[in-house]
Amino acid sequence: MVTIGFDRQCITPTLPTALSGYAKERIAYEVHDDLYARCLAMEHLGTRYLLVQCDLIGIDDSVLNAVFDKIIDLNVTKDHLTIVATHTHAGPGGTIDTTKEPFKNLQNIFGYPNPEYLDFLTSQIASAARNSFSDLMPCELTIARENIYHMGAERHDPNLPGDPSLLVFLFKRTDGKTALLYNYACHPTVTGPENQMITADFPYAVERDLDFDFVMFINSNAGDISTRFTRKDCSFEQIEFFKELILSAIYKALNSPFYQGVFDNLSMNRYHVSLAAKKVRPVKAEHESLKQYEDALSNAIASGKDPLTLRLLSTYVEGSKIAVGLAEALQNLENIWAHFTLMTLQNISIAVIPGELFSTLGLPLKKEGIEIFGYGNGYYLYLADKSSYDQMVYEAISSPFEKGVGEFLTEEIKKANGK
Repeated sequence: MVTIGFDRQCITPTLPTALSGYAKERIAYEVHDDLYARCLAMEHLGTRYLLVQCDLIGIDDSVLNAVFDKIIDLNVTKDHLTIVATHTHAGPGGTIDTTKEPFKNLQNIFGYPNPEYLDFLTSQIASAARNSFSDLMPCELTIARENIYHMGAERHDPNLPGDPSLLVFLFKRTDGKTALLYNYACHPTVTGPENQMITADFPYAVERDLDFDFVMFINSNAGDISTRFTRKDCSFEQIEFFKELILSAIYKALNSPFYQGVFDNLSMNRYHVSLAAKKVRPVKAEHESLKQYEDALSNAIASGKDPLTLRLLSTYVEGSKIAVGLAEALQNLENIWAHFTLMTLQNISIAVIPGELFSTLGLPLKKEGIEIFGYGNGYYLYLADKSSYDQMVYEAISSPFEKGVGEFLTEEIKKANGK
């Protein structure tokens, strides 16, 4: 039987701090709700595993390696360590190394390296990990599914299906303590680009109102999914509305689980993969494209276009700014080495993806029985489908990968899962 332990530690940065996630400067002078690192420690047949979730934009290999160094005495191998980010756009920058390819020149989005915060962050993760492993107990596991509608939607065309699926894991220990993990695809960006307060966005409200000892949100294939077309505004009142949808779906799912019993099957294995870097255009050409997008946005503002149209146009400006940075960073880069992780939690196969996988790529994996934990064990921006490159949508413009890499990666995942 698998034994588990859990803990969370606050990772809210010192204020003021620059916020990451949008291609504009935002300085936070206020905390709406604290950010946390959450650890779910597991041990099975003498092998230890650690699943970490952080309320951050992303986690790169430097964070993963620093955490590993600080918990090396806990006997968790790198293969058995997984760290995911929720992808909030209202947390600090500095957790993605913008001095190296492919993020070089993207400081306006992800911030500058912040050694002091990284040391604090990794120390807090290590503390939560130690507390979790110091209190391991056997548990029963409940697994359930449900759908959430009228929240996460395809963020370029609301008529497209998106991915409403919710996956819920409820761990109940022999001492009565409970831990809930829920997996759902949606950008936690309800508060939008004008927000200047620290917040985990909708996951904070869900955790606050759930009656469990420990709650962990893990994002799924949310590269093309957000609340852009479903929210009435970018307010914390809107977060409360979405929170109710999530709570209702979680409790409905738990009332009709498809598995309930012992937790006695667990694995976690890492696979390395070489992904083709984008063949970038000359920097001058990208600057010209950026000017065109900026002019289009300015004209739309002057003509009084509606807020949704303006937001869509602004995403093209943001994507084009990233493309300028990528044109400079990827000139001599042919491949990007990354890794994905395959996990098994009881009878559920899970792929941990180091970036923002499109739902159009994640849903076929789910149909083959492979669930998606996104933004994990590295972060390499968007893993978009081929059609998005043809349509020149924001995510394809700002991806560091060549067209077809998303499909290639999903095929590699299927191959590894079949071994």
